[in-house]
Amino acid sequence: MNYAWEAALAADRSGMKREDVRYVPAQKVSPYVEVLQEDINIRDIGNGTVEVNPLFRFAREFSDLFDVNLEGLEKTREIFFDISLQYLVHWDLREGMSKQEYELRFLLRDLLDGVCGKQVSGAITRIPGEKLRFLLRLIRKRYRCGGSLGLFREGMRCLYPDSLVYASREEAHQLMIYVGKKETEEEQERMELLLGMFLPLCYEVKLFWEHHFGILDVEETMVLGEMVLF
Repeated sequence: MNYAWEAALAADRSGMKREDVRYVPAQKVSPYVEVLQEDINIRDIGNGTVEVNPLFRFAREFSDLFDVNLEGLEKTREIFFDISLQYLVHWDLREGMSKQEYELRFLLRDLLDGVCGKQVSGAITRIPGEKLRFLLRLIRKRYRCGGSLGLFREGMRCLYPDSLVYASREEAHQLMIYVGKKETEEEQERMELLLGMFLPLCYEVKLFWEHHFGILDVEETMVLGEMVLF
């Protein structure tokens, strides 16, 4: 972690809000990195406090404010520094945003605002950051290309890596899905999000949550007490 904006991305990965990261001026600075750490290879945000060399990139702005000979108003200067860094990090991260990134941000805002219903909004808030980002890209592709079984399978692999999706040979639009998770209200919301967002309305779906349905000659699915008759 060399730059302050990397701390914001580390906060995203850990589930911490970016505004909860606290940037403080480092007491011991280095001319080679902006963020001061004992191990520069650590990507974790730790307790959320990030020591920053105020003169690494912003010497013109902060040199007078953090002159080593300046005394007094230490707390006020620290608060000002934190507010300033929050703003600068925000612009750092926006600088490299593509058109797709803007579209994903607008899409997420619409989903959280309930454009697709309160149920979708609630389910979105409970999906971890990296998986949510991948899911948003799939939703964007779905709006451009329409619903498809391929996008649905990708969404299932994203949220349920152990899941299996079977297409019935007898019925053209019938699916049997082994989820590989215990059925809870939260998981039901996620599944309904995937089904409603990606799968065409003509499909009929049968869900199997914790236990797989039995398949002849496949021993892993024929364990007593761990299979479902279908």
